Amino acid sequence: MSVININEFPAFFRAYNWSNANHKARGYPGDQYPTFPWIKSLEERGSWLVEQASLTNAPTDYVRELLAWGAGKNDPRMRFEVGLGNVSLLGIFAPVLANIDDPKKAITAALQIPGCGLTYASKLLRFLRPDMHASLDGRIREAMLKARLLDRVYDSNENSMVRGYVAFQAFCVELVAQLDAAKIARPECNLLAAATQTGWRVADVEMALFAWADRTSTVPDAESQMAAAE
Repeated sequence: MSVININEFPAFFRAYNWSNANHKARGYPGDQYPTFPWIKSLEERGSWLVEQASLTNAPTDYVRELLAWGAGKNDPRMRFEVGLGNVSLLGIFAPVLANIDDPKKAITAALQIPGCGLTYASKLLRFLRPDMHASLDGRIREAMLKARLLDRVYDSNENSMVRGYVAFQAFCVELVAQLDAAKIARPECNLLAAATQTGWRVADVEMALFAWADRTSTVPDAESQMAAAE
């Protein structure tokens, strides 16, 4: 982990910035420090879903909104809508919630959601349990691959995606532990903080890594472009 300096993580967290055309359409400004308005909203509703003993209705609109939040030039929502014609989203979503505390089982279940490759399956886990899960998108994958912090993940191979996510989630957990040991506090913001002295959650570390990847990335190769577009 020597290529990543945890002392820089507060600055990386403050530098996080994400927006697309859907932010304006939904009435949200871009997600940036310290307000993160759309992220905060998705986290709060994701937490509510996790707290339910059982769901009687599929959270279809929630998934649609999550896809809208993350959509780049290649919007994944059409693949989701087309896939809905062949599956019961409620039946697929239930195992995600039932296994949310197990990274391997949770990501395996989330990958079954129509239109969701690794990028969006992991985004879903991140919004459901930001204290435990993180979003692994193409930008972070590329930067970590080049830094030899994560093996190449193949999007056409479910086992590769699951292994890649589990390794990434464990990496983020270890970074949280390092930040806690070093007593490096997460900058105060509108997002919930972990119930620790430093306040870092796994999702917060991923947000810092997103900014770190922005600083270290070059033009992505074809595979990374495909992953980033999910």
